[in-house]
Order: sequence, then C-alpha cells, then structure tokens
Amino acid sequence: MSFAFYIYTTIIMGVALVTSAVALVVWLMTRRRDSLVAAAGFLLYMLDMSVIFFDEYNRLKYDYAVTFSEPLQHPLLRCVLGIAIYACVVLWMFARLRKRPTSRMLGLAIVPFSILQLVLVPRSGAAGEMQQYLFWLTRDLGNVGCLAYAAWHYRHRATRVEKLDLDRSKLFWKVALVLAFCVIAEDTYMILLCRPDSQNPVISLFLWYLSERNISENVLLVVCAVQLFCQFSHILRVYARHPRADEDVAAESARSGDDLASRVVIYADAHKLSRREQEVLTLVLKGNDAQNIASELVISPGTVKAHLHRIYVKSGVSNRDDLIDAFWRS
Repeated sequence: MSFAFYIYTTIIMGVALVTSAVALVVWLMTRRRDSLVAAAGFLLYMLDMSVIFFDEYNRLKYDYAVTFSEPLQHPLLRCVLGIAIYACVVLWMFARLRKRPTSRMLGLAIVPFSILQLVLVPRSGAAGEMQQYLFWLTRDLGNVGCLAYAAWHYRHRATRVEKLDLDRSKLFWKVALVLAFCVIAEDTYMILLCRPDSQNPVISLFLWYLSERNISENVLLVVCAVQLFCQFSHILRVYARHPRADEDVAAESARSGDDLASRVVIYADAHKLSRREQEVLTLVLKGNDAQNIASELVISPGTVKAHLHRIYVKSGVSNRDDLIDAFWRS
C-alpha cells in the first residue's frame, strides 16, 4: 500500500515539475509574467508534496503516528508554502482576466489570508482537530474565492472581447469550481468525520496515507496543468513554425501579458493574412477604431479600411463584430 501511494505521489510531483519547467521555458521565450507565476506556483506545490514525502519516510522509519489533534509537522514551512502558492493563484487569476492588479488589490487578497494562516497554523501549544480543519479550510476557501471573483468579473466587468476569450476556458472554470468544493468536502470528512477502525489495520493504514493527501486537490492540480499546456501550446506552435517571429511575439506578449500575439500569428497563418493585416487585426481585437489604428500605424484611415476589408474577405466575415467572434472561436 505504501508503494502505491509512493507511485501516486511521485506522479503528482512529476506533473507539477514538468508543468513548472514548461511554464519557465515559455517565460524565457516571451517574458510573460503569468508564465513565471505559473512556474513558481507548480514548483512550490511540488515542494509542498515533498514535505509530505519526507514526513511519511520519517514516520515509517521511526514508527510513530500523527493525528489531526496534534501539531502540524514543520508548521512554519507549510504555512509559508501555502501562502506562496495562494499568492501565485491570485496573480495568475488576475493575469488570466487581463487585469493589472494594484498593490491595494493584492494586499486585500493576500494579507488577510496570510494572517489567518499564521494564526491558525497548528503548532505546539495550539493544536487540535478544529484548528487543523480551519487552517486547511482557509486555504480551500482562498481557491474558491479566486474562482468566485473570476465569475463575478466575467459577468459584471469583462468587455465583450474578454468574455469571448474567457468563453474558451468555460469548461476549465466550471471543473475547477466543482473540484474546489470537492477539496473542502474531502478535508471536512478526513479531519472532522473520519474515525478509522483501530481493529482493522489495513483500513487504518489506507486512511492514514489518504489523510496526508487531498485527492481532489491533486486532481485540480492536474486540471490546471492541462489548461496551462493548452494555453502555452499556441506560443510553442508559433516558435516552432515562425522561428524568426519570436522577438515580435515575445515583445507583444510581454507587454500584454497574454497569448494574443501568438494567437494572431496562428490565425494569420490559417487565413493568409499579411504582416500589416496582422497588425490591424491585433489593434481591432484590442478595441481600437479605424482612426486610432491609423494613428498607431501611421497610415491613413482609408488604408486601414482597405486592410480591414481584405481581412473580412479572407476570414469569411462581413463586419468587425463577426471578425472578433471568428477570431476567438477559431
């Protein structure tokens, strides 16, 4: 049984490490902040899992048990890792929503969470099942809060273009929200409700290993990894097919903090758009009108309209709104 959980934990740590490495490669190519945040978040999660590994090795070696009524092993380390992981989740969420958070916004999101974690961390002289539960519940509710904020932003603040962009990730957001509530339910059961039968050592051992992990949280990690791989695939495809366009894509991605530049290149490939038409399309997707596009590209409004007409013809649409729809649904 211990070997099976060893393999399982190794796989989860491997997923986190590989995802972190890929995100770091994307950051090195594009200097996108969200890629660096993702790389840090997955690496921190892997370190958090490695602490569990280390503790289990010690317990098997020295034959001692730990229950939820006792202090948390390495309380300060686990607390710091939890805060750092949550901060990465917050920063990535803002990046995915195309928002540049202010210091005040970050402070409101991270500081209260950090204080609660430091106060509630089960340590010597302050431990118990309820404190363990509240400590982990704080982390769980932090994830739910991020997803709830994303849903609120989508409904009330997102522009039409942002909604079209986020629509591509609707399945991810829904699955992530369901799994976030599953994490809470699993922690509730394992900490407050589960009472292993001491007369059945096999079941007790299984539940002991299970209590060290949160399967729902691990599944959520894998879902996030898949989502990131899908997101980064656009950038990697651009670098594979357009090795000389990397500097432009990197510069645009670094400024915008998203994968719009790489998506424009892929869309241009599929519809045979020229370099100037790509520039016009990018500005259209950012909400600029013909006059602003003309000023940005230092050309006449009539030339912009001519470029737009050719883009419409090549894309098989008849107006700007249809073009935007076609782009984000491609």
